Amino acid sequence: MITSVTRAAPQQRLIIITLLALLATALSAGYLISIPQLGITWDADRERGLLTVASVSTEAPNAGRIRPGEKVIAVERADGSRIPLFADTIHEDPDLLSYQSYNALLEQHNQLVKEIGTGELKVITESQDAIILQVDSRPSKRAIGYFLVKAGYGWVALLVAAGIWAYSPGRIETRLFLLSGISIFLTTLTLGIYGGRELAISGYVLALAMSVNHLAVLQVSASLTALFWVYPFRQSRLPVHYLILFLGVLAWLADQLQIGASPRYSIYSVIVFGFISGVAVLGRQWHLTRDHPLERASLKWCAISIFIGCLLLTSLIILPPALGGQRGIPLSLSLVSVLVLYLGMAAGLTRYRLFNLEQWWFKTWLWFFGGVLVVLLDLTLIFGLGLAGDIALMLSLVLAGWLYFPLRQGLMHRLGQSRQRNFDLALKTLVDKLFSVNSAGSILSAWPDLLNQTFSPLAIRQLTEHPDGASVAVSTDGARLILPPLETGEPCFQLEFADNGRRLFCPDDLRTADLLRAMSKQALSTVRAREDGAEAERRRIMRDLHDDVGGRILSVLHNANDDRQASLARNALQSLRDALQALDQESLNWLADSIDDWHDLCCQRCDEMAVPLQWSLMGKIDPEQTITVRQRINLSRIIHEGLTNAFKHAIPNYIKVSLHIDGNHLLLEIGNDGVTIGQEENRGIPRRGLNNMQTRAEELEGSFQFQTWNSIATIRVATPIA
Repeated sequence: MITSVTRAAPQQRLIIITLLALLATALSAGYLISIPQLGITWDADRERGLLTVASVSTEAPNAGRIRPGEKVIAVERADGSRIPLFADTIHEDPDLLSYQSYNALLEQHNQLVKEIGTGELKVITESQDAIILQVDSRPSKRAIGYFLVKAGYGWVALLVAAGIWAYSPGRIETRLFLLSGISIFLTTLTLGIYGGRELAISGYVLALAMSVNHLAVLQVSASLTALFWVYPFRQSRLPVHYLILFLGVLAWLADQLQIGASPRYSIYSVIVFGFISGVAVLGRQWHLTRDHPLERASLKWCAISIFIGCLLLTSLIILPPALGGQRGIPLSLSLVSVLVLYLGMAAGLTRYRLFNLEQWWFKTWLWFFGGVLVVLLDLTLIFGLGLAGDIALMLSLVLAGWLYFPLRQGLMHRLGQSRQRNFDLALKTLVDKLFSVNSAGSILSAWPDLLNQTFSPLAIRQLTEHPDGASVAVSTDGARLILPPLETGEPCFQLEFADNGRRLFCPDDLRTADLLRAMSKQALSTVRAREDGAEAERRRIMRDLHDDVGGRILSVLHNANDDRQASLARNALQSLRDALQALDQESLNWLADSIDDWHDLCCQRCDEMAVPLQWSLMGKIDPEQTITVRQRINLSRIIHEGLTNAFKHAIPNYIKVSLHIDGNHLLLEIGNDGVTIGQEENRGIPRRGLNNMQTRAEELEGSFQFQTWNSIATIRVATPIA
């Protein structure tokens, strides 16, 4: 049977576990329904050890027969003998009694059940009055309500644990967690049977329920301690986790043999010791995961959920009896610790994928509860309202379809809304890039930003090689998303922990990354094709200029009649060479050679105009430093235009040109005197030459300034040259 369950599909495993739990719940509820009632709510007077009538149901046959506040001391049999009644007769948790008192309670309950079975119960009050109470065959609503509340806690634990185990049944940690869920379920189910009894149930049933309850509560402590022994890291090759479970069974055997004075020693003290041992095991796991951030993150969440849940469970329910005291708050409130433990583990699935599960764990349960809701609505309409089967089924489908499923869809949409918003924004950014990009380098440089915007990882690292081949991959622990390069020679990227560490990567992220990478590769291929076409066209233009225009200028130079024509031809030929170099995108110039050319240009122009040149060069020049052809040409044009402006719009006595090189930054200043008053007043009027110089400086991502002061004009250009 166990082998067939583990080999079944996950949803089939869930259904099998659920059906078995439903069977156990139905049998327990069926027994409670079969117990007749008096319609009386009893209250225990602990100080005097008596039972007090707290209230009498108006629907019960005993309404008016006995008054609230009446104290009852015994039940009188037909032969005149009496069965004493005590405050402990209705004790919610009989294992707080000594074994001697507990055995007496079992015998008392058997006697009371026998008397209740006669249909009448003769009770003796404190004032020795005899009151005949009628037994009602209808079940106690209070007992049923108590049972459903307690069973509800167990169902939460069982469903969470079974849901985790169903998708990974072969792992020891999921089996231990399932055992803890089953144990919690049996603990609360048996407590629901005897804890809410009106006066008495069969002593044999009470003994059986108490025995199962004690075994289950011991296994809760043992299984969770054993869980921390093997998760996240198994601390020993020895089967210590099985030994821990066996110790729980030994403690239960000691309880069944009633070794000691009360369950205080065989049950509660053992559980407290198990909690302390669990804390020690947890501390050991904390040490083992110090260099493993993923396992440490999972351990943190497990520790928060299980430790806080167990701490509440132990301190509120277990510790007071272990110390010989009474619980401070009711069991119904104390069992909220079960919700903290198991719902906390369920919440951890979305963040840390505990036990290597995905978020589809939640989707499976939403599907499962959808079917359960339809069945429950159907049964409620049939048995609660007495509707016909076909009408009830139709109404249940309508209610589920109009209420549950829209709410479920809204919840799922809300859970995935943030991720969808990131993807939509990334897709918009990618499309914008495709329409505005002017080079393949822009796509390659924007690729990491696009990944960061889409997945918001804690870190993005470059890898020289893809460890898992040529496709996008998610690591087995879900912590890393690895993307191969967009093209040969580019780095791989590894993204770590999605949404700033709030969750792990999942298959949806894998599909998203595949889509973004495919679109980026297509865009890169398109831009590469466009660049190749543009490069081919540039080469054709360069050939035409070199072979045709260059040849004609050389002819003019060789056939020049005077030096002026020869100089103009040489200048035209140099401009052609500069233009050809500018068309060559891969061509570079040495910075030192370019500075020499600029110095020669300044000397030549100043010699032609017979104006003294004051040249200065500051800063350290790296002999290996280069600049692009576009940078050299633009700076040459700025110098040429600056000198032209000085000669054209002033009567200079000197020209001052200074270059300051500071690493990857260049500062150029061209100054001259001889600016007339009229020209100084019109310095704010835009001129074509100034506009051209400013445009060239901005093309180099630099700045341009022009100012005049006291008949001195200064042009200042600052630009990067990296």
